[in-house]
Amino acid sequence: MTAVALCILALIACFLAGRRSIAAGVIATSAVGYFYGIVRANLPVAASHFIFDAGSVGFLLAVLTRRITPAERFKLGRVMPWLVALFAWPTFMLLVPLQNPLIELVGWRGQVFFLPYIAVGAMVDGAGARRIAVGLGVLSLIELGFAIGEIHLGVPFFYPRNEVTELIYRSTDVIVGSTATYRLPGTFVQAASFGGQMAMVVPLLLGAMVQERRGSRTRLLLLAAIGASAVCVFLSASRSTAVLLFVLALATTFSGRARNFPWFGWIALIAVVSMLVVVSPRMRRFVSLEDTQYVKTRISHSVNENIFELAIDYPLGNGLGGGGTSIPYFLQPLLRNPVMIENEYGRLMLEQGVPGLALWLAFIIWTLSRPLATERDPWSLGKWLARVGLGFSLVGAQTGTGLLTSIPGTALLLFYAGWIAVPNLVGAARAARRPDAAAGPAAMSRGA
Repeated sequence: MTAVALCILALIACFLAGRRSIAAGVIATSAVGYFYGIVRANLPVAASHFIFDAGSVGFLLAVLTRRITPAERFKLGRVMPWLVALFAWPTFMLLVPLQNPLIELVGWRGQVFFLPYIAVGAMVDGAGARRIAVGLGVLSLIELGFAIGEIHLGVPFFYPRNEVTELIYRSTDVIVGSTATYRLPGTFVQAASFGGQMAMVVPLLLGAMVQERRGSRTRLLLLAAIGASAVCVFLSASRSTAVLLFVLALATTFSGRARNFPWFGWIALIAVVSMLVVVSPRMRRFVSLEDTQYVKTRISHSVNENIFELAIDYPLGNGLGGGGTSIPYFLQPLLRNPVMIENEYGRLMLEQGVPGLALWLAFIIWTLSRPLATERDPWSLGKWLARVGLGFSLVGAQTGTGLLTSIPGTALLLFYAGWIAVPNLVGAARAARRPDAAAGPAAMSRGA
């Protein structure tokens, strides 16, 4: 009953927040997603698996029932054909009875549930993005508090051992002295989700920070949140997200888009985080990447293993849910002929077939090839970093699974996709008022 009550509460809270504004809805839904992992671990019943789903449904219902402005309608027009296509194909795959219907429904949910966040990212305006950044910054500071608590009190204090926390208890490859200890999950489902989310919020935090007045409390809050996010990335002990963080730091420093940038604070922040990494063995798991042979083996194992053979054997996939989507433990006995591959694109191919994979690859190429935001756009730096982070994550998806099914990481990833794929609010608003707005290409380039 407690888990059901939390589902209802999440739905109502996110609906009310979404009715207030898109930004408030994103923040509320993100908060539900941030704490979904730790709540599910302490309430290991079937209903607890749907808490984030309930919150997202509430928020998306609020978005569907609100009035859409002309500018939002113009921007939605750019991504809507892709949304329809990405939704329609896996829905069609429901008609291919390769798996148990319940497994197919779970697999279908994994393929389409996060897609509306592309539209949410397209609709949000500059002021809304700043509010979202502040909200996620506060959540980063809270996450750092939980991570410190897990260091001092131990992960088992927060996560009891059961069916849904088994991966956390298997992740004991962080060496502190001579003792193997856990990767820290924060409040997330697992450490990799924790580290990935903390790295991917950095573009929003930095993009908002450079728009704040020097010395303002909000600017200091965002700078502190960037530091907290960086520390959380290293505490999660996820090597790929540590590399992503390095890439974002380099892209920020050398982008040429950093206007009104606190260089002294940035250098001091890098120095403090670097010092913490040096003195804390727990934060240095990423140095194992120096073993080039391990890296080559991991990449060749994930990228090349059987993917072409599987494409030939399963041209229409192995059924929704039958290629690696996370299936709740109570439904796993229903899986037929499970086929696994440690490659997110392989997972897409195994569940949606070659046509579904081709559709996703086309969308990714289209998104990353959209015109860059002009330097006059206040979000020039933030959108540039979001593009860098999105591109890095999509390339890295070849060496693991879960990128497009992570809670709440996938929601932010697809939010970024919609955000960078459309023109800015001012350009779109001007274009929407012109009679030839539907013509689009010229208006699109002027507003990008």
